[in-house]
Amino acid sequence: MNNLKIFFIVLLLLQLTGCTKNQNENTMSGKSDSLFIKLSDEFIKGYLAWRPQYGTSLGLHEYDGKLTDYSLESVNGEINRLKKFEKELLAIDTLSLSPKVHYDYKILLNSIKGDIFDFEVRDGYRKNPMSYAGVIGVDIYIKRNFAPLEDRLKSIISIEKEAVKVYENARKNLNDSLPKSYVETAILMAKGTSDFLGKDLLLAFMDVKDGKLMSEFKGTNEKSHQ
Repeated sequence: MNNLKIFFIVLLLLQLTGCTKNQNENTMSGKSDSLFIKLSDEFIKGYLAWRPQYGTSLGLHEYDGKLTDYSLESVNGEINRLKKFEKELLAIDTLSLSPKVHYDYKILLNSIKGDIFDFEVRDGYRKNPMSYAGVIGVDIYIKRNFAPLEDRLKSIISIEKEAVKVYENARKNLNDSLPKSYVETAILMAKGTSDFLGKDLLLAFMDVKDGKLMSEFKGTNEKSHQ
């Protein structure tokens, strides 16, 4: 799911949460709507917990400095979580949903089905190295001044320390035989990330006065783009 789609769903669910306060909980429609909104809220929290960088991009800074766990166990866990919510959503009596919430229900359910398709049919974590090539994306910590420079740098250091795990999991997860075009594109993406980390990122934080912090940053930054 791309950033725009996630952003839309989060806004949708925030709007739904506000709307339920004005609904009559004693009506069948109100009960079904409330059940859907409860499941939606649980779903989006888990969704962003597994994709913390999306959370940061949406302005939810409890996700700052975190990176997805790409181990097979974690990936399979997310697939199971998606299927669990798909099953729970399918169990809702859609005839009892209010018209607006029914529309939102269909959007969320189709999004979950799409994610399951991406995991199980497209299977990018085994078949496409591009799934890993661009995950060390930290440019948002430069573009948005949402925290002191030093705090944003600490988040970047935390992400870069996790980079080695991403590459290790990529080696374990990817099939031995991969499409040539995928590999070539992934290499280009990785080179672009390496150039950004080794040049632009260093320049962006050159004004940080904390010598110890900068030393730690330079060390982890060097390792993350070797």
